[in-house]
Amino acid sequence: MLATLCLIPKLQAQTPLPLSGQLQSTSGTPLSGATLIIQDTKLRTTTDESGNFSFPNAPAAGTLSFSYTGYISQNIPFNAQNRNLRLLLNSKENALEEVQINAGYYSVKDKVRTGSIAKVSAATLSRQPVSNPLAALQGRVAGLTITQRNGLPGSEFNVQIRGRGSIQSGTSPLYLVNGVPFISESLAQNSSLGANSPLNSINPNDIESIEVLKDADATAIYGSRGANGVILITTKKGKTGATTADINLSGGFGQITRAVELMNTAEFLAMRKEAFANDKANPTLASAPDLLAWDNNRYTDYKDLLIGGTARSQNAQFRLSGGSPQTSYSFSANYYKETTVYPGEDKLQRKDASLNLSHHSLDNRFNLNLSTSYGINTSDLSNIELSGALSLAPNSPNLYDASGKLNWSENGISFVNPLAKTLETNRFKTDRFSANAVIGYQLLKNLELKTTAGFNSIAVNQYSNVPILAQNPATAPTGQASFADNLNQTWIVEPQINYSFSLPDAAKFSLLLGASWQGSTNTGSTIRGTGYTSDLLLGSIESAATKVPANTFGEYQYQAVFARLNYNLKDRYLINLTARRDGSSRFGSGRQFANFGAVGAAWVFSQEKFLKAIPFLSFGKIRASYGITGNDQINNYQYLDSYIATLPYGGQNGLIPNKLFNENYGWEENRKTEAAIELGFFKDRIRLNAGWFNNLSSNQLVSYSLPAQTGFPSILQNLDAEIQNRGLEFDLSSTNLKTKDFIWSTSANVNIAKNKLLAFPGLERSSYASTYVIGQPLSLIRGYHYTGINPATGAYQFEDRNGDGLINSADFYNIGTKDPSFYGGIENTFQYKSISLNIFFQFVRQKGTDLVFGSYNLIGSSVNAPNALLDRWTPENPNAKYQAYSQSSSGPISQARLMIPTSDAALVDASFIRLKNLALSYQLPKVLIRRAHLKTARIYIQGQNLLTFSPYLNLDPESQNISALPPLKLFSLGLQITL
Repeated sequence: MLATLCLIPKLQAQTPLPLSGQLQSTSGTPLSGATLIIQDTKLRTTTDESGNFSFPNAPAAGTLSFSYTGYISQNIPFNAQNRNLRLLLNSKENALEEVQINAGYYSVKDKVRTGSIAKVSAATLSRQPVSNPLAALQGRVAGLTITQRNGLPGSEFNVQIRGRGSIQSGTSPLYLVNGVPFISESLAQNSSLGANSPLNSINPNDIESIEVLKDADATAIYGSRGANGVILITTKKGKTGATTADINLSGGFGQITRAVELMNTAEFLAMRKEAFANDKANPTLASAPDLLAWDNNRYTDYKDLLIGGTARSQNAQFRLSGGSPQTSYSFSANYYKETTVYPGEDKLQRKDASLNLSHHSLDNRFNLNLSTSYGINTSDLSNIELSGALSLAPNSPNLYDASGKLNWSENGISFVNPLAKTLETNRFKTDRFSANAVIGYQLLKNLELKTTAGFNSIAVNQYSNVPILAQNPATAPTGQASFADNLNQTWIVEPQINYSFSLPDAAKFSLLLGASWQGSTNTGSTIRGTGYTSDLLLGSIESAATKVPANTFGEYQYQAVFARLNYNLKDRYLINLTARRDGSSRFGSGRQFANFGAVGAAWVFSQEKFLKAIPFLSFGKIRASYGITGNDQINNYQYLDSYIATLPYGGQNGLIPNKLFNENYGWEENRKTEAAIELGFFKDRIRLNAGWFNNLSSNQLVSYSLPAQTGFPSILQNLDAEIQNRGLEFDLSSTNLKTKDFIWSTSANVNIAKNKLLAFPGLERSSYASTYVIGQPLSLIRGYHYTGINPATGAYQFEDRNGDGLINSADFYNIGTKDPSFYGGIENTFQYKSISLNIFFQFVRQKGTDLVFGSYNLIGSSVNAPNALLDRWTPENPNAKYQAYSQSSSGPISQARLMIPTSDAALVDASFIRLKNLALSYQLPKVLIRRAHLKTARIYIQGQNLLTFSPYLNLDPESQNISALPPLKLFSLGLQITL
């Protein structure tokens, strides 16, 4: 009995007991995803979204180790009496040592990376009310230019990393989602909307981080696929611990950022009368219905009618995550809806779901990660032609007749009704399925075997029509309909071997060997039906009087082997070697394979003893890289003869030549050089990175025009043309003020770059002689030199540069380019207790096309015009900015309006500074959260494209296109809670 009593304390000590608590920073912020390990056991877990953790069966006493990126790791003891812990972590004085950067095939600490890689975190993405992740990157990465094509939901984007490196081949970067290639170009068969971006099917709230790989050291391991840079998108994974549910609900609205003020009815009619007087002509019903047939007191503001509406958005996000130390999971579902500023019910809807499972064995030798997602995008958008709609006479007839139907005429004079486009159908449905698996096994202590496999499928179904109801009945119209399908499927398998070892002198080596097999197929079909006699039959292709079918097919095969060798001596001297051999089906036999590689080196000089005495220098690194990548971003089968079908002749279909074969063209080459310095001051409270890059692209693949007698219009071949992209990049981050309750931090980036055509043998004898100039950018604009208004005729006049007495293309000179001379962004973040404010400005120095001088419209015709044209030439106003009014299609004024868009007058300053993003959030008090039985809760307000400061007097300086809806300014109000 006495022996038993003596054993009781020992038995109690060995009985497992629950151990729980919360981990926070010293400023009170919960740390999500931190790692906790009970020493001398295999028990480990991570914190949830609120920093909470739990060990259901922990020993009665022991030592708990906990760590978090950017914070100082700690160990604390615990016993049977202390089972609910409140843990605090101090921020590291040098957090750089722990920041992990995803480089695709491997990850590397920011401190010891040798390549140029920029990272955008989930926190940055979550602050922006956008539906496409590319919109959240604008202005945030030095060297990355992103331009939104229009303001429609689902808009496409033009993306370039460090400039345009090819004359005709694709210049878009490689996109990888969880390691699987992802297409970025629209699969739409029939659309000029530019609003069907496949990337819009990815929910930004599901993204953990986006890495942008820029230099040769970072991209060469991707071979030819990385010639234009690489964008890695990594989605969120599950976190071990108690199951948590995160709910995020938001709603918002959007409006156009800027609008051009057009002439009102009185100004427009005065312009028309003056134009007839200048031409010494009399208006007639045919030439001037606006003056003689329509109500001269009527006024319709078409700008406000067509694009002055309010777009609405709704977003609902649900995420469930948790798991054991060995197995974790994450499930999310999202619903998103966005309308347009157009009249009607145009909208985009996205429904998607994703699932992630992660597992590792008890001995941590085997690990598995599975990710899959499925999304459905549907959009119904009007194809309103803004340039024509906004140029209607302000006293045009009422758009509806007395019966409520569209009106097409008044007093027998027809006109174009802009609302007809709202009756047309443009329906797109995109189904996306993505899946990937990463399987790894630690064969030996320093040897890991890993295989990555993935699959992407994107299917687009389109239906568009032009009903009879949307056409002028006076023309006896019939209906039209188009049916199209497109399917793109991509698969990839990449086995890898990772081996690492260390030497006694603290030198560490890591070796990566791998292979890649990738394939993709693209199939499409279109059937266009015409001659419908009833709008009720438009959905049936069988009811069309005439049917025109077409189909496409393309297959792409790619394979490669690659290797990486990394040498690290004391985290001070670093060398990174990469090599890759690529094979592509886009080249002919004997030209399909090519070798590429790169070398990167870095010296962390702040680790040197002779520099440690400098008190204000906390980090210093010099790095450089050089490498060669290829480019195969051309269409399939270009090395073969190709033909296109002709219209039936004599009852028989025929073929005509389209492209001449050439088996001898090969890979484009891109030689990238970079040198950079990274500095940290005052315990890294100030970080400065400065880099210089020089990219040379040669062996250009160009579609070369052929003489007509060859029977072929062109042939694809390599030319010795060489293109240079050279520039400087700067990144700055600082912690300006930090107290117990308040933190103010700043980050900024700027890129200064120039594109130049260095060589093009035989350029003066080629069909590109009038397009490109040696020593000038590829986007060079050539044209006339505008010299003012002729005082005798009131017309624009131009310089006769060659003095031959004629004004023609022989008088062209190099006007300039629309390429930005520099661009970037600056962000300030303020955190006061539970309140967070983030303000981000984007800036661009560039030129753009002037709305008036860049238009071919004859000012004085029946086309409405900006009211800036009230400053026109008259004998009483000889110093006017614009030429005299005229409605005649002949004469000096008409001739001048055809020349002014190709003159230097049309290229104006389109620089801008934009309040790109503003986000304000408030964490609700803990007392309220506990009463509501929640873990966390916050409310937030977000805005995008809020203010634009620019000398550009036209529409939006980013899009510079009156024919397209400009990007919208967006507002969003939301609530996020964690259960």
